[in-house]
Amino acid sequence: MSSLRSQFLRAIEDQREEIRMVSKRNYIKRDLMNYYSLTGDLIKIILGVRRSGKSTFAQLMLSGNDFAYLNFDDERLVGLTANDLNTLLECLHEVYGDFSYLFLDEIQNIPEWSLFVNRLKRLGIKLVVTGSNSKMLSKELASHLTGRYEMAELYPFSFTEYLRYCKINPEGGDTKTFGMIRNKFNEYLQRGGFPEVMESDRPGRVISELFNSVVSKDILYRYKVRHQRTFKEIALTLVGNYGREISFNNIRKQFSIGSDHTVKNYVEYLEEAYLVLTLTKFSFKRIESLRYRKVYAIDPCLIFSLAEDFSMNRGFLLENIVFLELHRRKMFNSTELFYYKQPTFEVDFLVRRNRTVVELIQVCTSLDNPKTLNREVKALVTGYQETGAKQLTIITEDDAREIVFDGVKIRCLQVIDWLLNPDYSK
Repeated sequence: MSSLRSQFLRAIEDQREEIRMVSKRNYIKRDLMNYYSLTGDLIKIILGVRRSGKSTFAQLMLSGNDFAYLNFDDERLVGLTANDLNTLLECLHEVYGDFSYLFLDEIQNIPEWSLFVNRLKRLGIKLVVTGSNSKMLSKELASHLTGRYEMAELYPFSFTEYLRYCKINPEGGDTKTFGMIRNKFNEYLQRGGFPEVMESDRPGRVISELFNSVVSKDILYRYKVRHQRTFKEIALTLVGNYGREISFNNIRKQFSIGSDHTVKNYVEYLEEAYLVLTLTKFSFKRIESLRYRKVYAIDPCLIFSLAEDFSMNRGFLLENIVFLELHRRKMFNSTELFYYKQPTFEVDFLVRRNRTVVELIQVCTSLDNPKTLNREVKALVTGYQETGAKQLTIITEDDAREIVFDGVKIRCLQVIDWLLNPDYSK
């Protein structure tokens, strides 16, 4: 037996044992399971940041089916070529026998993976694939798998899933339950929704390791970034500027980088690895919409652990959480998400479907201050006059009422109620 074949067999056997151990844990049902399943013959592709639960989610989908498992985030499988994949498939059958499904984890680590996946599909094997790099996978999907796959993105736990993990039923409705939900919301603002962080008694260490792993494995090594220290500093700066508009030119000047194009690439690398997400400015002029971005962290735990001024920006933190929830809902309601900014006002979120603006949303901690109330209301009403939005909403921590200003109705919602009662019609 060749040394390469022995290496493959050992890796497959070890990974099978690992996944058996993981399968014995109690899993938390993910909301995505209500909308994404194994039905049909399309290749199932699940994308998302490292340690967001993609592998566990795939296992839950495959529960009750005979499947083989292969994790390409394994040093024994580094440097595979297209020719090696035939030997790998033989080894999978040697270890697992016959199987209906093949679960390929962190597939982006393998060059020309889409050709291998296409071949497996032609052989009649049903495939579930996960990956941690959106652009790399999307490029391959568009080139080689057009029409043959169904894709979904999985994020760290939403607040609803966090309550499920904490065994709290939000439908309880009594005073104790509501108090517990508020307590867990404040906890969620700090611990976020990465399963591994939630289970750790040293969350700060886990978050730091996660950040460094994403930056090192998914970006620096993959894209051969030369100025690695500068790149890490930029990554931390972006996480620390959650909820703000960013300028490639300002970042270039701050870190003495040669061009705006390099900075743009750096931001895209971070977004492709799902460490941050960016939001496009809404404009009726396409060229203007491409120039501006707001940046958000993929999970609040990164903000709490890595952003220097966390305690001063609870309002921006709420905005980050609302953004992530709106981003999740995009998969279910086929909407587009923007922010809307003019010289005299800004609206945090503009939701559009089929070129119609269905909602404008402002986020703030409280409306108790008359100046804050006036600012948020006027921004929404002006935005409504310019875009014709169907719904105007202000999301706060404690306010729940309806405001009428110049004959325009604005609903105020408490952030917890909004998170727990999604309206997928918009």
